Amino acid sequence: MSLRYTLKLNDRGQEVKRLQKALSTTADGKFGPKTEKIVRDYQEDSGLIVDGLAGKQTLDSLNINVTAATDLSSWNGIVNFKKMKKAGCAAAWIKITEGTTHQNPGYQKKFDDARSAGFTVGAYHFGRPDTYAGDPRDWEKEATNFLLQLDRAGCHSGDLIPVLDLEAGMKTDDNHNVNWCLNWLDLVGKETNSTPMIYTARWAWQLFVMKADKDKVKKLLEYPVWYAAYMRGDRLVGPEEKLRGWKNWDVWQYTGHGSLDGIKGRCDLNWIAGEQINKLRVP
Repeated sequence: MSLRYTLKLNDRGQEVKRLQKALSTTADGKFGPKTEKIVRDYQEDSGLIVDGLAGKQTLDSLNINVTAATDLSSWNGIVNFKKMKKAGCAAAWIKITEGTTHQNPGYQKKFDDARSAGFTVGAYHFGRPDTYAGDPRDWEKEATNFLLQLDRAGCHSGDLIPVLDLEAGMKTDDNHNVNWCLNWLDLVGKETNSTPMIYTARWAWQLFVMKADKDKVKKLLEYPVWYAAYMRGDRLVGPEEKLRGWKNWDVWQYTGHGSLDGIKGRCDLNWIAGEQINKLRVP
């Protein structure tokens, strides 16, 4: 699968708007004929290939670096990070924990191999607000499980920020789910001196979050978002129309059935939004 993020005629969304701002034109988020002409003029003036497409060369020249990333767990088995990097992917989040006790097998080797290959790497936790819903400190136990394993894997300045995978919860108590997440995010953020990110998708938002009190949801929306939206048949530009509450996406998982040299079988593939990767690093 090609790891080339390209904007072209008739595309729309936040990355088109980012491109337009960089080109000092009206930023309406719609890649129309006017934007195409401005891209062509910029390419000609900059000595680039003139095709009206805002691909890697054009975006990089404007410092809009849309970065390829993957996410890995024990399901992916042993991976070859050097091959992945050669294929154009040099960033990855690795699952290290789930619930209060689970430690994802093989995470340490993945971290070590990723660092050796020059990857930018981070960790994620699969949250289970539903498992021990009657325990008011369950979120703390899950955060502790994550932080202990993160300490072993290493959390350094420049690493990708921690992520809470929000795909589970109490189907009958959205307030419980949101409070649980906010507590987890706050503790992990303080312990890692970072602002963690939320991974979720529309179906999870609808099942576990959207009926919570508005003030609680508003606090959740202050965190960066990694949004899963597999838009088959649509241009791979962004999931804006599927976002729930967030105005912009920070990371977009656009497929769970991708292929990447260095990983056997299907894998998740993501784009980190333009200019965002440095904002998603641990200080």
